[in-house]
Amino acid sequence: MKKLLVLLVLSLSALLVFTACSTDYSKEKLVIWSFTDELDTAGDIEHFKEMFTAEGKPYEGMEVEFVAVSIQDGYMDKILPALEAGNGPDIFTGELDHIKQFIEAGYYADIETMMDKDKDVDLAAEKADYKDYIWQSGIDPATGKLAALSWQVTPGAIFFKVDMAAEVWGTEPGFPAEGTADYNTAVTNWMNDNKFNTIDNLLEAQKEVKAYNANWRLFPDDQSVRHFAAGTNDPAMWIDANGKLNPEKIKEQIPYINLVKEMYGDTIDSSLTANAGEWSGPWFDAMDKDLVDAEGNTWQVMAYSMPTWGLKYIIEPNMELVDESGNTVTKPAEDADQAEKDAYAAAHFKGNWGMASGPNSYFWGGTYLGINADSKLSEPAFAFLKSMLFDKERLAERQAADGDMYSVESVMAPVIAQYDGRESLGGMNHLKVFNEEAAKINLSNVTVYDRGLNDLLGIHITNYKQGADGYNSVSDVLKAFYADVQVTFPEIYVEGLPTE
Repeated sequence: MKKLLVLLVLSLSALLVFTACSTDYSKEKLVIWSFTDELDTAGDIEHFKEMFTAEGKPYEGMEVEFVAVSIQDGYMDKILPALEAGNGPDIFTGELDHIKQFIEAGYYADIETMMDKDKDVDLAAEKADYKDYIWQSGIDPATGKLAALSWQVTPGAIFFKVDMAAEVWGTEPGFPAEGTADYNTAVTNWMNDNKFNTIDNLLEAQKEVKAYNANWRLFPDDQSVRHFAAGTNDPAMWIDANGKLNPEKIKEQIPYINLVKEMYGDTIDSSLTANAGEWSGPWFDAMDKDLVDAEGNTWQVMAYSMPTWGLKYIIEPNMELVDESGNTVTKPAEDADQAEKDAYAAAHFKGNWGMASGPNSYFWGGTYLGINADSKLSEPAFAFLKSMLFDKERLAERQAADGDMYSVESVMAPVIAQYDGRESLGGMNHLKVFNEEAAKINLSNVTVYDRGLNDLLGIHITNYKQGADGYNSVSDVLKAFYADVQVTFPEIYVEGLPTE
């Protein structure tokens, strides 16, 4: 009888193992949400299907549903209620401040433990391979374990027109002579040391550009300097150790508030910028040779603050192009004749841009991946993360296709070493510069309140710079800001905050 029971138990165990290994994934659907469509357009979804859901693969027949909702179309407004209700996607992305919210609310699973248990993943090696700030930014402070990770690293720079800089400052001591080896790099180094290294020098540089030519401006608008609000690579946190609004952070913002106030003018004539708002038509136009205002006046802008993706997807498509003789080729209108379009297509970058670092390193954007803590498909969800984040051969192919800056050292090191330089930047190795900038970024000061507080303060800075009623000083800005904080984030408000 005992032998029969043993045989029966063994038979049941074998049946359970067989059943577990024979899950019909054709009845399952892995749902992925993102605020960008790149997981689809870059081929990541298809790569996952080939590796894991195709015939003969571990999750054969499983459907994959991908939903892309932009930030502007309310990504966070849609995903947060779904997660709270327990019917959110299995995998979802976010920018840094988004994932901080997801992590604090407990919506992301512990992917570090999943990595540690997976025989195909070397946790220690992966941690060493990823940029430190990217890895650290995805850690859940409650558990000390990784909850989200990004294949991207998105440090920023000040991209500027070298030829304009040479006209304005070419006679100053030490400015590189045209024809100097690696000229764009040499000019960039000089600008970093003399014009872009402090907030005060940024302001002075704007005045000097305008003084040199009344129709030239350093920046398109004051949004270009928002990345330098702290002016240091070790900024204070918005929230102090007691969980309250940090007085040191407020003091850090005062020079920035004064900078924006001095930059602004109601008209371009009275402004230190071209008054071309970020993402507006004139903002894009000035990346080329010039922009034309409503009165027909021509203005030129020297510099733009943009991150890694900004060079390829924003600035380069709008840069000045020239023909073989060095003559500017005007971008044709949609109804232009074919000869004009062909001439533009045959043109090439003028190569007149440099890439400087500014008063402090900064980052902008980045797409982090994480798994829903409530997902019933955590294994295939983790398989998707493996296909995106730990398949180095696939990451290398992806990087070669998009030329972007990745957070994985083993992928980027050979690319940086072998890179011939960016034509648009006169041969500069922009990947090397971005890699160096990424190493300086410290995200230990980031909190879930950052975007909300920055947006609130920005409203009052705008009122101040435009001379709205009741905004006559920095003190007025800060008092109005505190009043809003008391309403919007009462849990962090504290009396006695600085007003000047």
